[in-house]
Amino acid sequence: MNTGPTGLRDLRTQEIRKHLTEVALRLFDDNGYDAVSVDNIAAIAGVSQRTFFRYFQSKDDLVLQYERSLHARLLAALAQRPPEEGPVTALRSAYLETATTTAGHRARIRRRGQLLAASPALRSRASGERTAGVDDITGVLALRRSGTDPGEYEWQLRVIATALSAVAAEAWTRWVFHGGDTDPADQLAEAFSLLTSGWDLLDE
Repeated sequence: MNTGPTGLRDLRTQEIRKHLTEVALRLFDDNGYDAVSVDNIAAIAGVSQRTFFRYFQSKDDLVLQYERSLHARLLAALAQRPPEEGPVTALRSAYLETATTTAGHRARIRRRGQLLAASPALRSRASGERTAGVDDITGVLALRRSGTDPGEYEWQLRVIATALSAVAAEAWTRWVFHGGDTDPADQLAEAFSLLTSGWDLLDE
């Protein structure tokens, strides 16, 4: 374990970010997201506004940091999928792996999702970042296969990434508000099943 100066600085950074996040989430719960300012968070956390901005660019980032960490984990999981898997199977499996959440963390994560959904500004930022994230997913999928026309194949991969991203986002939102104590991965699995095998049934 790194216990030198750099390691200690990293640990302190993590502790301060965690403290600011916990204070902010409590304030958001008590007062609503839009009613809480950076000044409010800094005052309750016992730090200056300047210190706050050293760790977060805005109060939006306090809520969006979890979604960003999920995206990073998704890309890592996708890159590690077996090379023989097709793009749909690989991306679906990566989403399910990333969404799997232990019971002790579900209530807290669901509350973050509810905070995000309650703020139009946050929803807009999250939607924009999710759309931009399709480029990242497409890039990882493209690295998994060679020997095909990159132009046409990249377009196919982008369609796959866009579709699964949209379904995952919808399933995640449903879990946030209706999932109870279930694992969000189960909600995603149900949604992906509808996408890949259930559309014909909707015509009946």
